[in-house]
Amino acid sequence: AHSWIVCTDYLENNGWYWDQAKCRAWPRSAHRHDIRFGTFGVHRGFMNKLDNHPEETALCQHQRNDDTEYTAETPMAAYYLGQTVSLTHPTNNHVADVRCKGTDVIDTENLIFVVDGDQDPCCIDSDKLIVVEDMGVSPYGPDIDPVLTTTYPKPGFQNAPKFCEDPEDAMATYNFTIPTDMKPGRHTFVWKWIRDPAVNPFTACWEANV
Repeated sequence: AHSWIVCTDYLENNGWYWDQAKCRAWPRSAHRHDIRFGTFGVHRGFMNKLDNHPEETALCQHQRNDDTEYTAETPMAAYYLGQTVSLTHPTNNHVADVRCKGTDVIDTENLIFVVDGDQDPCCIDSDKLIVVEDMGVSPYGPDIDPVLTTTYPKPGFQNAPKFCEDPEDAMATYNFTIPTDMKPGRHTFVWKWIRDPAVNPFTACWEANV
């Protein structure tokens, strides 16, 4: 399984179905991959996995340029202090839900960072990455109560209430909160997902005015 962030400010918390009209803001360089108007769940190259040496691999797929990497159709986010932000991503068949899949679908880490400074961090181990929120992990495993897999909303990656209707392309959402003490201004945010400790992280980057 693989994934990426599609929307950086979705208007429905714990939503069921993707509706691009409910997306107010987009990740960096979304327009280069037709993320807004293309089919949800098809990345068209818009996916960043830190292969081989994640400690040496750039976190962001495209270099930051606020003038060229956002457009009128794929604008930059604007958040307010204390806001609960909803992010959307495709499930790509990676949800434990006993109505259509087993309980052994692993979820390991889901983090949101903000970058200290105006430059992209070098790598996943950068001391410029400040954790904004640990979004938890979804329940999984051979010994869990199966009811947990069908109970929504869930923490972590697998928060997709309509997963079984379209396991490959169903929408899932995250929620995180902008700290009330965050310094106002323009910030770079980074999403990091570790599906399995044996698989290198997936990341996405975007800017937001706070």
